[in-house]
Amino acid sequence: MNLTYERAHETTADGGGIILDGRSICIVDDDSLFRLHLSALLGQANLRTMEAEDSRSLNAVLYKEMPDCILLDYNLDSENGFRLHEQLKLRFPNLAPVIMLSADESQRTAIKAFRMGLYDFLPKRNLRIDEITAAVRKSIAKHEVETARDGEISALRKNAMLDDLTGMYSSDELGKKLQLLSSAANLSGKRFAILSIRLAEYTKISTSFGVANADEVLRGFAGRIRSNLRQEDFCGRFDQDTFHYVMDRHTSQASLQEQVERFREQLTFSHHIKSVELKISPSLALAVSGVNGDRVQMLQVLSEELDRQRDARGLGEAAEDWSSLPGSEPAAAGAQEPAERRKSVRMRTLKPAFIALEEWSSKINCTVRTISEGGARIRLERPLALPEFFLLKIATSGQLRRVRKCWHVNDEIGVEFCDETK
Repeated sequence: MNLTYERAHETTADGGGIILDGRSICIVDDDSLFRLHLSALLGQANLRTMEAEDSRSLNAVLYKEMPDCILLDYNLDSENGFRLHEQLKLRFPNLAPVIMLSADESQRTAIKAFRMGLYDFLPKRNLRIDEITAAVRKSIAKHEVETARDGEISALRKNAMLDDLTGMYSSDELGKKLQLLSSAANLSGKRFAILSIRLAEYTKISTSFGVANADEVLRGFAGRIRSNLRQEDFCGRFDQDTFHYVMDRHTSQASLQEQVERFREQLTFSHHIKSVELKISPSLALAVSGVNGDRVQMLQVLSEELDRQRDARGLGEAAEDWSSLPGSEPAAAGAQEPAERRKSVRMRTLKPAFIALEEWSSKINCTVRTISEGGARIRLERPLALPEFFLLKIATSGQLRRVRKCWHVNDEIGVEFCDETK
């Protein structure tokens, strides 16, 4: 069963969301009478059973069909269950969760079973159907969460060259491609151009309506850029609210001006947040190699021009275009719009913290830069792909909290707290 990591996490820790009806269980035991007894018990729960008496017959079963769970005896005649489990993990990358059954009820054996990666440990004496099904359900639930997590992490690694919010090239990948293009242009003498595109209202939307709404607008903004991307050009997210659209063909003044006007038209639109209509527009700056210097000088020219446009717009100009939609309540006479709309005050801080993936199995050091009751801004030690949901522990407070990634640019991440403190 393929699940996203987010959906898999909806399954409760005790496997309450797992339906066992029709699931398959492989019983591995050298005692044929015990296998028969266990098959009868599992049949009462509408579980389909397979049987194996040793490693050879088990391999034959697994090559034919991977069950949903494996019940493995600790002592198989001349074989040790722990050693067999290790061999199975090497041979079958998609191995089903394994529960160890043993007549040895010592705590030492149980601890060793969990340390070696088995999902559960059950004593064979007086084994009850409710005990078996609870262990099977919990093991399958845990396995599905791990499989979904591994799948999403693999996808993130595969798509590390892409920004996960906008679908554009990441800042690092954009820089690499731009450097290669610049080197090729220096050798050939050809010109290339960079059109810098900034979502002018991003910061104000983030301040007034929150990061989640600002990112929603940015996602739509990026989608409009992608829909106008020519096959011979490329584009990437340079920083939080800015994209670089790179052209190495059709770099005549007329062609470039046509591109500028096309993007100005396509990136001017309205976006509704509840009762407010936001007028979205781009800030555009153009630099051409040779005319505006080399790659480094071009980027400097673009940055200065975008900053000049931002200053020319003024801090309050965007707010004048954000008019109430029909049906919203008018503001009281004389009332002024508050400068800060966050539900909680954001405090600047510099606290050591770490990120945990899937409980405590993986820890990533980071620093909390700002924090509020609703979320925090985190800086990683180096750029790293992360899933949408993870756990954050702020060292000084000792809290472990589930958070959702709202935005991610290079080594900076914005998160919101979405779970109770653990």
